[in-house]
Formats: sequence, structure tokens, C-alpha cells
Amino acid sequence: MSDLTNKDAEQDTKIAVMDSTLENSIRRIEMVHKRVDDTNEELEKLQDRIRTLEKWVAGAGAVIAAATFIIGIIASADAKEIDYGRNGSPQSEVVLQLPRS
Repeated sequence: MSDLTNKDAEQDTKIAVMDSTLENSIRRIEMVHKRVDDTNEELEKLQDRIRTLEKWVAGAGAVIAAATFIIGIIASADAKEIDYGRNGSPQSEVVLQLPRS
């Protein structure tokens, strides 16, 4: 009977160790899940920040494109067309010659 009692005590000890190990493993798994959740939340925040920055960059690009277009229109409105007679009607040119001193 003593052997049976010793065997029961040994098995009870092993079961207690296994239970403790299982509880520790479950706590660690829960901690890992929490870390993963926290990491996912941080990732979502970073993605939102990137989307916001992308919108700002796109807006700045649109403003630069519009400014370039407007400056081009203004520059072309101020430009005067010079016709040297190559593709248009022929015209004569007078060359001034200054006396040499």
C-alpha cells in the first residue's frame, strides 16, 4: 500500500507541475496576443499617418502643377510673336552699318 500511496503522491506532484506549466503557458500566450493586438493598433496608426502624408504630398503636387500652368499661361500671353519671314510672308530686312573709326 505504501507503494501505491507513493505512486499517487508522485502523480499528484506531476499533475500539479503540469497544471502550473499549463497556466504559465496560457498567460504567456495571452501576453503574446496582447502584444500582437497592440502592434496591430500601432500599425494602423502609422498607416493612417502615411495616408495623411500622401494626401498632403498629392495636394502639394497639384498646387505646384497649377502654379506652373498659370505661370506658363502668363508667360505665353506676354510673349510677342516674331515673324522673320521664314514660314510667313517674305519681308526685307535692313542692315545698319556703322562707320568704323
